[in-house]
Amino acid sequence: MKIEIGESLGYSYLRHVIGCWLVQTNWKASGQWNKYRHLKDEELERAFREMKDWFDTDGSVLKGTKDFGQFLRQAEIDVVGIDWDGSIHAMDIAFHEAGLNYLGGSDKRVLKKLLRTKLVLDAYHPTAIKRHIYFVSPKVHRGVMGPLEVTFKELRLHYPDVNWHLIANETFINEMLEPTLEGTESVSDTAELFVRSARLLSVADSSTPTRQPRLAIRNGAEDNAGREARQAGKSNSPTLQDIVQGLMHTLLENQRALLSDSDLQNLSDPDYCQEELGLRLGGFPLLRHKQQGRSISGHDRYYRKIYGESHLVSNNWWKRHHLHNAGGLIRLIDQLTDKNTGKTGLAELDVHRVSLLSYLEQSSC
Repeated sequence: MKIEIGESLGYSYLRHVIGCWLVQTNWKASGQWNKYRHLKDEELERAFREMKDWFDTDGSVLKGTKDFGQFLRQAEIDVVGIDWDGSIHAMDIAFHEAGLNYLGGSDKRVLKKLLRTKLVLDAYHPTAIKRHIYFVSPKVHRGVMGPLEVTFKELRLHYPDVNWHLIANETFINEMLEPTLEGTESVSDTAELFVRSARLLSVADSSTPTRQPRLAIRNGAEDNAGREARQAGKSNSPTLQDIVQGLMHTLLENQRALLSDSDLQNLSDPDYCQEELGLRLGGFPLLRHKQQGRSISGHDRYYRKIYGESHLVSNNWWKRHHLHNAGGLIRLIDQLTDKNTGKTGLAELDVHRVSLLSYLEQSSC
């Protein structure tokens, strides 16, 4: 059975990020199934007619499909998973190198796929169980993205019991690709095509001559003792996540007076965090009030710990952006230091600045 790289990414994403214990690619209904399991024929026919009335008034979406039976017989879902809560995740993936482009209108083709997936789940999966339906495409041009967003808005309006996910462009990178790369770093199951591809790129990248340590480039070949000492130093150094949590403990608990209400508001604003501080946190702010919860669109985006009895801290510290984010945190510390000249607590804040500088220095070696 042929597995495309996009489907393999979806497979790894559902397994290692969403946490599905059962995942299958290229799902199709069996021809040996004589009856639909959860809705009767007349109920499915009624649901199909409603789809036509709501979404296909001019016949350009379903294009002559006569009944629900014909509609379901054509069904194939790229990736299907079931998580530990029993929720089902059904995903269609389109990877077009030049950007999503279906003849006859990409938004209409995507809508047809999504409607068919919804009807398939109605037929074979308990409707009382939570359902997630995804459309994933890494590159969608603005002229196509606009109509797609309208399509998803209409789907959410008509079917609020389904969780509809449009993952494309920046969302694809921040919410799917990077979390999957992070989640599969320690995975040894090379049967996953995406994981094997990531391993190959990692090996190739690490073996590239331009990636040699700067010390070796400056001073010639590094001796074994020096290399071992440097690696040991790295292994004992705090991670960026460690530094972040220590910094937030200082600002939100130990030295709360260093943060004004305006500062808290800014750090809870995704635009401020990205544009003013340069943090790359998947489009989410650094801080979030505990009443808003950790989860966004079904994913935990914040640490479990509540800081200062009021705030949650982002856990989106992907390796791809770790140097950039370390620089953003230094920028934050510098701003707070300038604003709080003469106040107590600045020495403790400076400890974190030194840790970040050390982290940047060691990471660049």
